[in-house]
Amino acid sequence: MAFNLTPEMIFLIELAVFWTALYVIAHLFHLNNHGLEVKPAYFMYKSKRLNSSLDNLARRWRLGWKMLSNIGLAFSVGLMVFSVYFLANNLVRFFFPIGEVAPVFPVIVGLTIRLNWLPYFFAAFSLVALTHELAHGITARLESIPILSTGVFAVLVFFGAFVEQDEKEFVKSPLLAQLRMLSAGSSTNLVTSLLVFLLMAGLFTAPAGVLIYEVTPNGPLDRSGLGAQRWDVIQAINGTEVSTYSQFSDYMRNVGPNVTLTLTILHANQRENITILTAPSPINSSRGIVGFEAGFIPVYNPNRLGLDQYTGVNLYWILFWIYMIALSVAIFNMFPLYPFDGERVLYAPLERLVKKRKRELRVTLNAISLGLLATNMILTFWNFGLLSI
Repeated sequence: MAFNLTPEMIFLIELAVFWTALYVIAHLFHLNNHGLEVKPAYFMYKSKRLNSSLDNLARRWRLGWKMLSNIGLAFSVGLMVFSVYFLANNLVRFFFPIGEVAPVFPVIVGLTIRLNWLPYFFAAFSLVALTHELAHGITARLESIPILSTGVFAVLVFFGAFVEQDEKEFVKSPLLAQLRMLSAGSSTNLVTSLLVFLLMAGLFTAPAGVLIYEVTPNGPLDRSGLGAQRWDVIQAINGTEVSTYSQFSDYMRNVGPNVTLTLTILHANQRENITILTAPSPINSSRGIVGFEAGFIPVYNPNRLGLDQYTGVNLYWILFWIYMIALSVAIFNMFPLYPFDGERVLYAPLERLVKKRKRELRVTLNAISLGLLATNMILTFWNFGLLSI
């Protein structure tokens, strides 16, 4: 019996080979003496050499960085207010029918995020983390807060960066200097998400079909003989163009099982017509299905760069994940809960106003924020089950 490796299994094998090889090489050549710490599925590279680069960046356009850091502080306060409002308003919607509830769930690779998305998620998260920490570092040097070290790290499949400031000097610095540094990361992520959104709007056209995320094994499409695959596009049914998923759904609503359909599929940059026999829907046996899964953005947006179909789709997803992660980090990093930056942004000024029971105040603020976030997650699971994208 033949055993076919899925793309996810190949990825996990390659991941295991990478970490094993890195661990062996690090110990054979004593890389820890050069600032590289390697443990199973974990590494960290810490260096002081990058500090001079941060100094140079901060000095080159000092007045401009100062202006941007002040604007960033205002953005971050707005992001904090929005994050609290979003979760509080969403919590109310779980109990009262005043609008659509937004599911809130943690990022758990393999559970809430499918392994198929991992390469895009990894690339996007790495870029967002790098720009986030770079902004912290530049602002720290702008405010004359010493940087002890800078570096990069990885845990399993997550890569990131860090800037380690001198905590004692940070606490001694003026309040505005602290707030500007703490807010620099989220405000940079917000700007990144907006720029990527505009870039996507310029690079891609309006939807031109339904994007296939996964072909159902032994389903109508799978049996068609076309060899339909991920990122192929359904563009017409029986000659009727379907540019969006809603148009596709409207057409299929009146199609039952065992009905012959002619689908126009964009496959490897070529439009091909195939004939299929619909199968009964596992949810409603009176409805017919084509046999595919459409992903959480189920439409195909052609690119304006002249790239082929599959390259264009992959570029779209990379940019989309950068946009989504940058925006999510910008908002929730300002949520006033430890260890997010928003907690320190809120507590720093309150600490100067409250003379006594500072610890109790901080614990209370964290407890309220934790309760708000946890309740949203619990109710999401209770109402929707374990969601995955």
